[in-house]
Amino acid sequence: MPPFSAKSFSGRSRIVWLLIVFATTTICLGSIVAMVIYADAHDSIAAQNLVTHTQEVRLSLATTSAQLDRIELNGELYLATGNKADLHAAQDATVALNSLVAQLEALVQSNPEQETQTRRLRSVSATLAQDVDALTAHRDLVGRDVVACRRILGLMEDQEGILLEQRGAQARRENHDSMVRRAIVIVVGTILILVLFGFLIRDAVRSGHYEERLSQTNAQLRSTVGRLEVQAFESKLLIDARDEVSLCLDAEQAEKSTVRYLSELVPGTAGSLCIVNNSRQFMENVASWGLVPGSAAFEGFAPECCCALRSGRARWRRPEQSEIHCTHFLGAPPERYLCLPVVAHGDAMGVVTIECSSPEAAAVVEAREESVVSLAEMAAMAISGLRLRERLERQSIRDGMTGLFNRSFMEVALERELHRSVRQQKELAVMMVDIDHFKQFNDTFGHEAGDLVLRQVADALRLGVRSEDIVCRFGGEEFVIILPEMTAESALQRAEYLRQLVEELAPRYHGQPLRQVTISIGLAVAPLNGDVVEELLRSADRAMYVAKHRGRNKVAQTDGSIMAFGENRSGAS
Repeated sequence: MPPFSAKSFSGRSRIVWLLIVFATTTICLGSIVAMVIYADAHDSIAAQNLVTHTQEVRLSLATTSAQLDRIELNGELYLATGNKADLHAAQDATVALNSLVAQLEALVQSNPEQETQTRRLRSVSATLAQDVDALTAHRDLVGRDVVACRRILGLMEDQEGILLEQRGAQARRENHDSMVRRAIVIVVGTILILVLFGFLIRDAVRSGHYEERLSQTNAQLRSTVGRLEVQAFESKLLIDARDEVSLCLDAEQAEKSTVRYLSELVPGTAGSLCIVNNSRQFMENVASWGLVPGSAAFEGFAPECCCALRSGRARWRRPEQSEIHCTHFLGAPPERYLCLPVVAHGDAMGVVTIECSSPEAAAVVEAREESVVSLAEMAAMAISGLRLRERLERQSIRDGMTGLFNRSFMEVALERELHRSVRQQKELAVMMVDIDHFKQFNDTFGHEAGDLVLRQVADALRLGVRSEDIVCRFGGEEFVIILPEMTAESALQRAEYLRQLVEELAPRYHGQPLRQVTISIGLAVAPLNGDVVEELLRSADRAMYVAKHRGRNKVAQTDGSIMAFGENRSGAS
């Protein structure tokens, strides 16, 4: 980044100061113009208000004079005709006259001379009202009072005319002075702004040769900021991926989360995550993104099909870099792709394949390859740990021989289901299942044949119950089946179905058919036959022994009753 010179800094400081002075001057001039305009407008409005007030007074005087005419006319008509209506009209007119005099007095209260005249007028108008009321007795007084009122109105009219002329002249002078002041302010302001603008132009021209250097510096800054933004994006993505993977409960969730963050890290690409199976002979596709024809995401492959797995390190395939293709694609392989081994604890457990549809996409992947490697390493450790935990959990709750739940899990599950049945007030059925004469299989055909029978019976029991039912190996040749929310009648029917399902088995060992396999089933139902684990299991166990004592290959309830359709059909004893 080229450094700025002292001259460049001084020039820029001068421009900044000129801009500040220019802005300050503009604001001050604008404020002065606004104040001048406001003052002129205020003075003009005040002068105009005075003119308007004078005109209102003159109009009130004219209205009052007209009211006097009405009084005089109606009085004369009454004297000439003696019509009471004319007298009443004259009296009404005097009332209106007094009202007009009061309004006139309010209008001229700021003018002492006119205020004196209005007081005289109010006195004369009051006398006129009395004379009108006594018009028949004092005929000559009405005319005298009217004349007096008109004389006063005339004096007031003359004075208001003089005021109107004076105030009109003052308003015109105010308008002229306002125009002169505005012109002076505008001319002076324009000159100042032009001078300052000239200084700005001069300094802008002088600093033109610094713009190129500034542009280069800004370009370098943008590039640096861009790199920092990309690094921040990648770091945040890796942190989010780590946090989300740490929340996953199983390996499948972790695998899908890893692929989702890989698709965000390298947009515009397609790819897949393949994990080695338990036999370590096949790479299974567990998750993918942006599927395109020919992608390895459509199926798995043998480990030796991937060059990256054979070499043990990340491998790019590009036309200008390598011509050897991996053979794990369904169709024609893409021109550009990256294969990245997924390694945990030094053991290659999978591979990430990223396909690039264009050189631009390949450039993005190459620029973020380090982050892709970090994400793959983090995912490998998480997936490896989750798979190990799943394997340990299976071993802790599953029977290794049959794959059914073991006795420890059965006790926990039965206690949980008992609590649930009590809470929901529903029945819970438990079956105790025993393979009839199982010792004879071991003695006659050997323990391997006995193990085969155990597995086939376990499979039959697993297939013969609902998905929510729990089938467990209790020990030896005994099994326990937990059937939530099942009535005694339904449980008996299900037990008979299981008995028939096992009875139909035809086990063969090394091609040699074994004898028929049968089971005896004891049934207990909670809460009828017990509401604790031990009591319910004892009830089911007693029922099973009842079934055995009555000929085996039967279903018995805990009260000792035998299913009518559970009679021994095979003759086993």
